[in-house]
Amino acid sequence: MKISQFRVKAREKLEYKWIKSALLTLTFLLITYIIAFILNLVPIFGAITSVLFIAPLSYGFLVSLFKINNDTEVSFFDFLNNGLINFGKVWNILFHIFLKLLVPIFFIIICATILSYGFMSQNISIILLGFLLYFTAFIYAIIKQYSYKLAFYVFRDNSEMSGKEAVEKSAELMQGNIGALFCLNLSFIGWAFLSIFTLGIGLLWLIPYQQISQISFYRDLTGE
Repeated sequence: MKISQFRVKAREKLEYKWIKSALLTLTFLLITYIIAFILNLVPIFGAITSVLFIAPLSYGFLVSLFKINNDTEVSFFDFLNNGLINFGKVWNILFHIFLKLLVPIFFIIICATILSYGFMSQNISIILLGFLLYFTAFIYAIIKQYSYKLAFYVFRDNSEMSGKEAVEKSAELMQGNIGALFCLNLSFIGWAFLSIFTLGIGLLWLIPYQQISQISFYRDLTGE
């Protein structure tokens, strides 16, 4: 399926639901902002706790968008329940994604170290080598990160899976499809810039539009 067709399917799913999806997005953003603001009043511990809660709530928001995509009823606060009841499982998935990304992260650190040494020694050859290696490491990290981008989508459809299984299934689905998903996400960059000129208000429509396009992409890979 062409990239544009995923956006078309998303617009079809959002027909008559644009306002509801925008209000759902607004509710999610407001509540996560309030939680982060309150918790960040406590130095260090508050910031850590904030991250701990926002990740599961983001998963809950994804579940709500799945419901919109599936034409099932969803309330504005469903994401709270869906996120919190899966708190441990969400972090288990994130942990296994982190383990998978350790190699590219280590690669980036090594390349950054070489680049820094080049600047300190004012050695042009080392600087050029550092830039080349760092760019290569950065691209490699993006590719690896995209391999696991559908892990939470897989888990949403297969809640009996372990975090490791969901991550590995995502990698399996993304084999040969990383470029397509990257291009799909890149196709929204114009809308993202336009949202800046609306003081971010446009994001209330762009976020569900982009996410449901990605759900359509996922459904296409799974043959549903």
